Order: sequence, then structure tokens, then C-alpha cells
Amino acid sequence: MPLFPVRHDSDSAAFFEGTARDQFLLVHDRSTNEFLDPTTDTSIEPDRYELVPASGVGTVISWSVVHLRGDDGPIRNVVGIVELEEGPWWWTEITGADPDDDLTGVAVSVVFVPSGTGEKDERIPQFQPTGGGPRVSVATGEVLG
Repeated sequence: MPLFPVRHDSDSAAFFEGTARDQFLLVHDRSTNEFLDPTTDTSIEPDRYELVPASGVGTVISWSVVHLRGDDGPIRNVVGIVELEEGPWWWTEITGADPDDDLTGVAVSVVFVPSGTGEKDERIPQFQPTGGGPRVSVATGEVLG
């Protein structure tokens, strides 16, 4: 479970309505056909942008291990940057990954977890290795096997 509960505000409400439905919403630019980060301000040209569900898959670009002190001893959480299949990068916790593995280029998929136990606590996206998915070179795009 995340370190603290997350609650939406007026700017993030639509994104969290998506996570409640197990959808990772991205901003789609109708003019350029680009997919943009969900935090993109769409109020400037609302007719130009729409929220669309992402595929939910991506590749680990960079990662690190956060060391915490738990009640039962040390805890190591993996965090990283995932490049979504559609292009945007997302900063996230990577669950189910071995902190001792090299995760760069590992294929991942989104999972949605509660951020807390309260009624108003949002479900948030995290990513986990797909298990057996291809590793991809971040530099060349070459499948590493």
C-alpha cells in the first residue's frame, strides 16, 4: 500500500474517475494525434484535447530502490519511470519487482491499488513486470530477449 492516502482535487478528478474504473487515462491531442501526460492542462483549448484510456503497458526507463525502515525490519521499494506504450513517461512504484534485478527495459503493465482505507481515498496506478515479457533496450529499441 502507498505511504499515504491520495485524494483528488478539481484538476485531478477526471483522472481518478478513470482509475476507479481501472483505466489509466491519457490526454489525446486531436490536432497532432499525440498522447500527453495526464497532468497536461487541457483548459486552454478544451476542444483540442480528450481523455482516452491508455493501453496500460510500458517499459521501465529508469529505476531506483527506496530503503525504508519497517516495523519488522528494512523495506525496499522499487520506484521508477515507465515509458507508456503511447509515449508519455510516468513516475511510479514498480511492484513485484526484485530490487536486485536490473529493471531497465523491462516490460510492465499497470495495476490499480487503493491509496488508503478511507472512503474518499483514490485508487492509484502502479506498474509491475509482465512476467516473461521482452526486455527492450532503451537506447536502441532492440528486443534483448
